[in-house]
Amino acid sequence: MVELDSQLRELAKQQGAGTPRSGWVKTVRLALGMNSATLGRRIGISPQGVRRLEQSEAEGSISLNTLAKIADGLNCDVRYVLVPRISLVDQVMARATEHSKGAGSMGAGSTPMNIDGQSLVVLASLLSRIDKRAFW
Repeated sequence: MVELDSQLRELAKQQGAGTPRSGWVKTVRLALGMNSATLGRRIGISPQGVRRLEQSEAEGSISLNTLAKIADGLNCDVRYVLVPRISLVDQVMARATEHSKGAGSMGAGSTPMNIDGQSLVVLASLLSRIDKRAFW
């Protein structure tokens, strides 16, 4: 978990301003100087179909399979990742601490904790005594 946490932190640092207003598909297509007819031919749909898919991607309603098909037509790969708002270790540590104190569920505004070697030992001890299915 600590290694994944570190990788996700690095990824979060690399994230820019977010998704372009018109979506990634249209932005990349236009950056390549490709029209919707050409992309449509590459993926086997009409230019109108391309524009509908671009719209659904911009709205966030496109499926990952469809997005992958369009990306292939643009000679791109699709990558997606869940980036935690606070570190995974901090989330687990806070929840484990709540369980050890008999507290309720973790609130969305929980404050991240500084995790050191001793804290990880405490966390491991707490987790070994908790019913994992009822943890969250």
